Amino acid sequence: MAERGTERRPGGGAAAHLLLALVGVVLAVACLYAVRTLSLFVSPMLFLAAIFLEAVFVAVVVYGLVRALTKPSAMLRSLAASAWIGLESNDYVMRFRTSRAPWVRWLRNRFRRDTSTGIWLTGTVVVAAIPFVNFLSLAIAVATHGSLTSVDQRIANLMPRVRTPGETEFFTAATMLANVQTLVLVTAAAAGLLWWRRRRFLAGAVVVTVLAQEAVYYVVKAIAGRARPDESLALLINTGPSFPSGHVVRATVAYGIIAYLLFKAFRSRAAKAATVAGYLVVVLLVAMSRVYFGVHYATDVWGSMLLGSAMLAALVGTLEIAARFPVLNGRRRAVAPGRALAVVPVLGVAFALVSAPLLVHPEAHPAESRTEPLASLDIASLTRLPLYSETLTGDRMEPASFVFVGTEDQLVEAFEGRGWDRADPSTFANTIRAFAVGFQGGQYATAPVTPSFMASEPESIAFQKATASNSLRQRHHIRIWRSGFTAPDGRPVWEATASFDDGIELAGTAKVPTHHIDPNIDAERAFIMGSLGYPDHLVALTTPQMGHNGSGDEFFTDGRAELLELR
Repeated sequence: MAERGTERRPGGGAAAHLLLALVGVVLAVACLYAVRTLSLFVSPMLFLAAIFLEAVFVAVVVYGLVRALTKPSAMLRSLAASAWIGLESNDYVMRFRTSRAPWVRWLRNRFRRDTSTGIWLTGTVVVAAIPFVNFLSLAIAVATHGSLTSVDQRIANLMPRVRTPGETEFFTAATMLANVQTLVLVTAAAAGLLWWRRRRFLAGAVVVTVLAQEAVYYVVKAIAGRARPDESLALLINTGPSFPSGHVVRATVAYGIIAYLLFKAFRSRAAKAATVAGYLVVVLLVAMSRVYFGVHYATDVWGSMLLGSAMLAALVGTLEIAARFPVLNGRRRAVAPGRALAVVPVLGVAFALVSAPLLVHPEAHPAESRTEPLASLDIASLTRLPLYSETLTGDRMEPASFVFVGTEDQLVEAFEGRGWDRADPSTFANTIRAFAVGFQGGQYATAPVTPSFMASEPESIAFQKATASNSLRQRHHIRIWRSGFTAPDGRPVWEATASFDDGIELAGTAKVPTHHIDPNIDAERAFIMGSLGYPDHLVALTTPQMGHNGSGDEFFTDGRAELLELR
């Protein structure tokens, strides 16, 4: 009976890990859908979360498959044994196994299970190399100002428009999790507890790890030398280079070593799973907080997670090797920290919650007004304006249909005085409300519009007007941007695109639920002019053309724009 029990356990382990891999595949596909959806609706925090979770679930798939292969069922073991017997008799395999060539011997030694420089070291190097190579690729893209940096800038420019007091308070506590004060407290508590429990090797490993990651990211920052986002976009002021984020490297490595030790200490699968989940939540929240506060770009935090993951993988591999082989002073170093270590992350979270309002003081910083005067309002001068709207990733969308000349108060009065509603900011709560109302077929007169960009800036103002259906599923709407130019007399010049939402569709390959626009955007231009009561003054700003918006809907236009000098 005991023998049968041992036969079933490996098989059960394989089945459980294959199921884990399958769940990971399903969740990874769901995150791909979420990434596509959020790139259309431009919710920066959720966009970052979806990309992060996509990487996590891909790792879960790989982990599940590898563990299933290392714990095969009886049938798989039998098939593998038969295959190995066949391979052993192959001439090429026999020559390889008996070859005395130096490179062959070196390669064989890399897969030995009985030495510290064998399969364990090989696995450590491979696992650490994967995020490190990706980090180098991202660092090169940042240094060469690749396409990702333009996405960075659009997200940074959008953040001041979507912040709320509640989210600011929440992310203040999140960023405090990786502040220097919290890091010192957590490191001292972990090292002190391990030393007290006579786990002095592990206590030293924690301290060395924290010091090493601080040194590494400082060196990388100095080499990269990337400037931080403009202070007018930030709620906190930080000096020094931007890439990578020290907070995110700390969260990934310092909390990672503690999570690893707790994972080894707990026996329960539920406790192990909770440890991993808690660790991932901490890293994600710290990363999101740095983008939210405008002190880092999205690629800064993504690169930090990759660099931190490479360092953590190297550290964990080293500890696993030291636990199996007498590589340090002729002794094995068991990784047995004890479950009492769980108090350390709890202490860190409690300290962050209490101290965040005292030590972190978010504050908006007004932007300097920078404008350039136009020589006149003729077509030669107007073509100096940015002419097309664009998606988060920089794809071109509709050309400008309007050029307004006047103050913001005049602009607001022109629309609100004619029954148009100013759209709410595209905050998370407003976007969710708009989804719910639109799904139910109700009305939300000031619903946010999906953010679009012009010259990497999100729209400054948006207005909408309900139709006779009185439903959010149909609406007239217009997005308006500050152009950065002024008329010869100093009045601001604005640009706008407009379209009519005629219903709901499942757009793109991801079948994202969103508004469908009427392709005749010139008809919407004419409707708005009639609504505002201004005479036509059309100028040939671009050329007749057809195109697609961010969700793939077609449009056509004669390329002309209405020039309105507001009264």
